[in-house]
Amino acid sequence: MNDIRVTVHGNVVNDPITRPGRNGSVFTTFRVGTTPYRRNGDGKFVDLDTSFYNVIAFNALAANAGQSLLKGQPVVIEGKLSSRSYIGSDGVSRTSAEIEADHIGHDLRWGRASFLRLSKAAALGLDPASEVEVRNAVATMNGGGEPGGEPTGFGAGRPANVDANGVLHGDLALDEGGPGSAEDLGCDGVPGDPETDDYTVEEPAA
Repeated sequence: MNDIRVTVHGNVVNDPITRPGRNGSVFTTFRVGTTPYRRNGDGKFVDLDTSFYNVIAFNALAANAGQSLLKGQPVVIEGKLSSRSYIGSDGVSRTSAEIEADHIGHDLRWGRASFLRLSKAAALGLDPASEVEVRNAVATMNGGGEPGGEPTGFGAGRPANVDANGVLHGDLALDEGGPGSAEDLGCDGVPGDPETDDYTVEEPAA
């Protein structure tokens, strides 16, 4: 694997947009701008040119980012860097940089944030009891059921640290799993000018 991994800190350029993927999951896109600085000959710090990156996230990370980030907020993003070519509205060929994010968070050098821990199902707006880990935990509590299957007495209760909204309390951490690439969701990148943040998802053949 020759993936280029980067960590970028900057400011969100536009409010994130969350869209459905063709497999029932979601993806979120937004842009981030980062401005490096250096000290000049007078000992003063001066800003250099700002670089812009298109950011795309998938699954629970996408859903949480879409609900957590706003335009202008400082963020730290870690993920895989790639470049895409496109034809601008003026007909000129250009290249844009894109980060497929694995981790996204607020940059706490510039402010404070609160954290609400959610299961993947709750983040995606699904029934939290639909997750295999929760079903198995309920099955264990009720003394029966097969792993991954319908547990005995299902619906009679849930793990004590998972509430009715799928909010996790304590140490129950659910693995995100699922597909996690643009190819999995049918996202073909930026079909036009990425300044519009116009990602599209191909529909499966009938």
